[in-house]
Amino acid sequence: MSRIRLTIVGSLVMILFTVFVSSAAEEPKPKHAPNALPGVEPEMLSPEYWITLQPDAEKVIMTPAEIEKFNEKVRTKTVRFRDFYGKRDPLEGGLIGYTELEKRGSLMHPLTPLDLPETLPGDSLRVWFGNLEAWMSSRDFYDGRNAIYSDEMKQEVLDAMNVKAIPSVVHRRFGIIVNHSDMRFYPTDVPGYSDTKWEMDLFQATSILLGYPVTILHESVNGDFYYVETPIQRGWIAAENVALGTREEVRNLAEDKKFLISTAHRIPVYGDPGFKNFARYLYYASTMPLIVKDAKGYVVKMPYRRPDGSIGIARGYIRPDADVHVGFLPYTKKNVIIQIFKLLNQPYGWLDQDNKRACSGTMRVLLKCFGIEVGGQPSFILFAPDHMVYFDPKMSVEEKTREVEKLEPVITMAGNAGHIVLLLGKAKNGKLYFMHQAGWGYEENGQQYIVNRTSLNPADFKWYHISGPNVFSTMRL
Repeated sequence: MSRIRLTIVGSLVMILFTVFVSSAAEEPKPKHAPNALPGVEPEMLSPEYWITLQPDAEKVIMTPAEIEKFNEKVRTKTVRFRDFYGKRDPLEGGLIGYTELEKRGSLMHPLTPLDLPETLPGDSLRVWFGNLEAWMSSRDFYDGRNAIYSDEMKQEVLDAMNVKAIPSVVHRRFGIIVNHSDMRFYPTDVPGYSDTKWEMDLFQATSILLGYPVTILHESVNGDFYYVETPIQRGWIAAENVALGTREEVRNLAEDKKFLISTAHRIPVYGDPGFKNFARYLYYASTMPLIVKDAKGYVVKMPYRRPDGSIGIARGYIRPDADVHVGFLPYTKKNVIIQIFKLLNQPYGWLDQDNKRACSGTMRVLLKCFGIEVGGQPSFILFAPDHMVYFDPKMSVEEKTREVEKLEPVITMAGNAGHIVLLLGKAKNGKLYFMHQAGWGYEENGQQYIVNRTSLNPADFKWYHISGPNVFSTMRL
């Protein structure tokens, strides 16, 4: 009897195993979405296609003087949330609300760090750190092993902030970013993922461009991280990426009128004129002071951090055919199209983690190519200009499409607190198109397609439908 029972049990196990394997085999695995998403014709993946559709492609939208005026308005603009047809303002909510973002150090109004006062009350810093302590205890985080943070692990991260060492009066020090840098909410490189499914490192605040001036307010317990103020965010940056100097030393580098800007995803900078010794990357929209340009290439001032933490300046060398520009680019629709298409297919990174870009990081550096300074979050960017249009969510798709067609293409951005896109405009087929960086995919006929990169899509495609964006903002005075 025992042998018969064992045979029956074994048979059942085999049957169940076969069903499980068969079921797993039949379930389609996610695939990479095609370069041309549904509704996108191959020729649309070229910037020339869209440039030819702009009758005013080479007209200057804002001069450098007008851009500076625009920047000043953004730095001082009063943010007023409005009643959104009986609902909350779509720029106020999102995955992380506007108020919560500000508590964690995000800045709607870009700072000019080198113009800040010499001192800051220590209590202000304690309040900012208190907000971070409260957030740490308010939710779960997961480490790189997909294990939940224990209370002891959380406390270890908080202890690294060195709160007890905050003086009654904080004396600002000044520095410059010498490498493309991750800015963190806490002084750690260890991730704090949202869950075990998505690679959303919630400890990531944003990325900070090489060449940005900063003020240093505090150090971690081990001195390996600085808590700094940048033009777009307060947060923690690895000390190795910051070189310290006087206010004027930093100003002479960060505000040098003769500079080179990277107009590609990233370009290599070398330590020798023969381009053999790689020094670092100059990422999109980052700058270095220019010494000379000739047939042999570009020679730049390359700031670095000395062993004592102070600013050192070496000569950097960039190839003559590198995708760079002397000074900011003229702000024209042609240049906007060319620049956004240079980021086509670049992979998505939550809040710019892992040297990638998120939706707002993409739009922020796109605008920076022209000298336009905005905050680092979707809602902050959409709040920047005065030309804002809110659409009634009760409008039909046809009504909304007709109204959006009246807006200025290429320099209009759209979205809400959680996402931001560029309105490319109407294609030859009569449809509206968006271009954006997005960290999700779509399903078609039971097959899951992963996008997770900078792409364009027709506004009638479900991946990002015209019903999604509530606010449209045109980037001009």
